[in-house]
Amino acid sequence: MTETSPHNGADNGEKRRHNNRLTLSIVVAIIAAIVLALAAPSAASKLHLGGEVFLRLLQMVVVPLVMASVMSGILGLGDVRRLGRPGFLAVAYYMCTTVLAVLTGLVVVNVVKPGVGIDKSLVEDAYKKGAGRAEDVSKMGGSAKTVVWDQGLTSQRTQAGPSDPVEVPHGKPMDIKLTITQIGDATAAAVATVETSSDGKEYSSLKSFDGPEQQGKVKHRLELPKDAHYVRVNFQPQEGGDRSAVAAEVIRGPPTMTDIFENLVLMLFTNNLLGAMVSVNLLPLIVFSIVFAGMLTTMGNNGDVIRSVVISINEALLNFILLLMNLAPLGIFCLVAARFGEAQQDGSLLLLLKTQAWYMTTVLSGLGVHAFVTLPLVLFLLARRSPIKFMTQMSQAVLTAFSTASSTATLPVSMECAEKNANVSKRSTEFVLPLGATINMDGTALYEAAAAIFIAQAYAIVDPSYNLGLAEQALVAVTATLAAVGAAGIPEAGLVTLLIVLNAVNLPLELIGLVLPVDWLLDRFRTAVNVFGDAVGAAVVDGAFEAAGEQSPKPAPQPAG
Repeated sequence: MTETSPHNGADNGEKRRHNNRLTLSIVVAIIAAIVLALAAPSAASKLHLGGEVFLRLLQMVVVPLVMASVMSGILGLGDVRRLGRPGFLAVAYYMCTTVLAVLTGLVVVNVVKPGVGIDKSLVEDAYKKGAGRAEDVSKMGGSAKTVVWDQGLTSQRTQAGPSDPVEVPHGKPMDIKLTITQIGDATAAAVATVETSSDGKEYSSLKSFDGPEQQGKVKHRLELPKDAHYVRVNFQPQEGGDRSAVAAEVIRGPPTMTDIFENLVLMLFTNNLLGAMVSVNLLPLIVFSIVFAGMLTTMGNNGDVIRSVVISINEALLNFILLLMNLAPLGIFCLVAARFGEAQQDGSLLLLLKTQAWYMTTVLSGLGVHAFVTLPLVLFLLARRSPIKFMTQMSQAVLTAFSTASSTATLPVSMECAEKNANVSKRSTEFVLPLGATINMDGTALYEAAAAIFIAQAYAIVDPSYNLGLAEQALVAVTATLAAVGAAGIPEAGLVTLLIVLNAVNLPLELIGLVLPVDWLLDRFRTAVNVFGDAVGAAVVDGAFEAAGEQSPKPAPQPAG
């Protein structure tokens, strides 16, 4: 029997006081940063360098920490077969809470209806502002980009008549995207008619679109029928004015559930492990670490040296994080001050919040319900822990997540808080939290569902024929759940996967301009919810380890000699 000495009790008390002081310092830093941003936005925005340095220090240790901690957790099990039940429980927990988050978002947005009654000019202006940003986000998304085919039908036509036909790729749903540009004011708008053919000889009209009468451009998108093997555009120029033109391209339509599922499966594997490290693609790194560590457990004494190195690296990285946390208040102050200061400089931050009040209220209400009702209930019912005490123990990680807007960058802090403050076992922390930072995005999924319905409500004002019924909302729920699993743990990754959700229900991607002004702020709240959800998952799975009656991880084997 091991006795607890008075010195150990004193050390624990001193540690708790240090953690409390650190948490209080972070809270004060965030408040001071917001006050500085409102009072002196120019000075606040110049602090971005300090915030960037702190963020990079956190991100620097993510890849080695994930690989070392996952391997260490598997090695601590002794027998890889013990991973079965906790591993299944972790994935099941993450999927269930993500679904609950999406349903919460759908309920709140349908009750509040933030997009109903919004000013039509605001929607049109957001469409223009969001056009370029939608393209940037698509490129940022990499594999999440839905526009695969890009076959130009014409090059800014100014002549009347049909274009040369283009063969439509088969096997995937395809759309045609038209851009009609008007130079100078016209007395009658140009007309572009999409025509399709199954044999390339006889063409039938699918739909006609009018261009603008005043100088400017309009964009249209149309789903092509499955039997269309060829497509062309028949163009009738404007009357009066200078000139008009049309550009068209055949693009991939909304992704199917099969497309999304295939993408998620492929995310588990990589053909270049070093490439995955460079791009901070954690999921294949976790898969590799589990398999590699599992193999080490079967090698007997031959694997002792490698096992000792892995566990030592993991301990060293955790000690580095302890050192880094002493800089947290200063780094967080710089991060928050710089971002809020930039927003205040771009326009009035308070005015921005006022114009987007109903939308923000909707999203924050949904996130609040999930963070303060759903997750605490899950924690209490499945792990038998006090939600209030657990929130306090994880507060440093949650505040860091709010400041960095990155669940991946917050991972080192999350692991430190879960193990040292919340007394979650090392094996659960080392396995569940890296996995959660990769696939568990409750806040992101809730946000995407709410944002998609908000955009649909606003779009219905411009196009009254658009109707988002129950079936379409179910599609939003499924797509948001799957897309959130694939969201990278980086700032504003939710914008990338939001495009997938909008595509799935045929909403214009350009309308992300409606949510862009406050996305950077909501991103911080949803990241905080993501990180807290990861921590709750670690506590729940920790209960599974205890229920299985497993012993603590074995001590690291010492090298011979």
